[in-house]
Amino acid sequence: MPGFHIHLSIGNRYIEKHKVENEKQFLAGVIAPDFEEKEKSHYTKACTSDRLIEHLKCKVSIEEFLKEHKLENDYEKGWLLHLITDKLFFTEFFSKEYLENVEYQKFTNDLYASYGKTNSYLEKKYHIEFSQELRERIEQNIQESRKQKKMGEPKSGQDILPIEKLDKFIEEVSNIDLEQYKKAI
Repeated sequence: MPGFHIHLSIGNRYIEKHKVENEKQFLAGVIAPDFEEKEKSHYTKACTSDRLIEHLKCKVSIEEFLKEHKLENDYEKGWLLHLITDKLFFTEFFSKEYLENVEYQKFTNDLYASYGKTNSYLEKKYHIEFSQELRERIEQNIQESRKQKKMGEPKSGQDILPIEKLDKFIEEVSNIDLEQYKKAI
């Protein structure tokens, strides 16, 4: 659920910190999973709990991804970074107290409302550039996602993406050594 801007911010910072041979392929992998059927591209596991905190833990299975992918190219490495970002976003970014006391619909609304407050900041700080075609594709993806979640335009909600915390998250995730992460799993 981290938005495209968060994923690309992390991808750009990762490239600045690590050796990436094909940056275009890597960044394509960083955002591609959100253009696909998310249950498949994120290796989502079935979740029997109604609690949001448990539901979010099931959204990504890095272990299942690594059973099928050997990280032989930069696209797969970007895809892995996407999944790590999602996993850490769902399990570490938000406070346990917040996730235990909010319903899924409110969480989703707060998140989309927060994107509206952070996206231009992230574009500037992390040098994110979108082609017109990609910008349109992202907007279409967002509209489809809202439709699936039965939500309209986000109403003003609680700001759950404080900039300082988001910057820290971007730095921490972009520091991860993907090969070491893979070995640890």
